[in-house]
Amino acid sequence: MALVRRTVATGRAAVPVPPTIPAQGGSGGAPAAVPVPAQPGHEMAAAAPSRPAKPWGVVAGLGLAGLGGLAAWNMNELAPASRFQVSDPMTIFAALFVFAAAVERVLEPFTRWMPGRREQERYEKAVADLDNGVPGAMNAVAHYKAAVDRARATRGLLMWGVATFAATLLASASGFYLLRMLSADPGWDGVAVWADALVTGLVVGSGTKPLHDIINRVQHSSNVTQTPL
Repeated sequence: MALVRRTVATGRAAVPVPPTIPAQGGSGGAPAAVPVPAQPGHEMAAAAPSRPAKPWGVVAGLGLAGLGGLAAWNMNELAPASRFQVSDPMTIFAALFVFAAAVERVLEPFTRWMPGRREQERYEKAVADLDNGVPGAMNAVAHYKAAVDRARATRGLLMWGVATFAATLLASASGFYLLRMLSADPGWDGVAVWADALVTGLVVGSGTKPLHDIINRVQHSSNVTQTPL
């Protein structure tokens, strides 16, 4: 008896459906379907779990942030800067936003040397092989996609560390101390100046997106407070 083979397209790979052999039986005389195991060698859907950032990237990012705090301490000991005074909270957040945007633009040309370029090239090649029907390309796409995600996480930590380091130095050199500007007391000295510069660097190093969200929340709260009942 001849076997009939059918295929159902799922995504990019052709997944074979096991053929059936009709057999006599059953109370109504209808043939019962007997499944035949699928033949080996057919490519099935592949997936690879994404892994976290590499340990050396975590250590490097935290180390750069700590190095920025140490540099701010040395700068304050050698030549303390005059404090930058702003009374309006919205002006403070706007200045932080401009500060963060400037740091991002300055560091943007250096992203080309960050990890992830090789993984991205391999992933794009695997996608091209998959489009061309190269055997085993689906497994390669899943593998290199996970590698790209891990490299992107590592690059994000490194860029955060570099941005925090640069922002901490700039805050210490210009006297742009976030906690002191937010304090109602002009002479407030609750934390060390270098720690205040590090806090400012951490906020600025996080990028413009979190600052933009904070500004929107502050504006919303201000509008709710000022709306008459």
